[in-house]
Amino acid sequence: MAIDKDVLDQLLAGRDPQELFAKDGLLDELKKALSERMLSAELDDHLESEGAAGTINRRNGSS
Repeated sequence: MAIDKDVLDQLLAGRDPQELFAKDGLLDELKKALSERMLSAELDDHLESEGAAGTINRRNGSS
């Protein structure tokens, strides 16, 4: 799957190309956002499968 050129342009807008790979640069931000999205999806799936099995479970402090 290719990433849309317009999305890349938005991500790169106003950023110094020298700092894209630096600590806390764009690459680190993308890794963090993707990791959080994956973990959230995994938790959703886990809670849904427990709910289907009749076990009640909830997100503790997350909505």
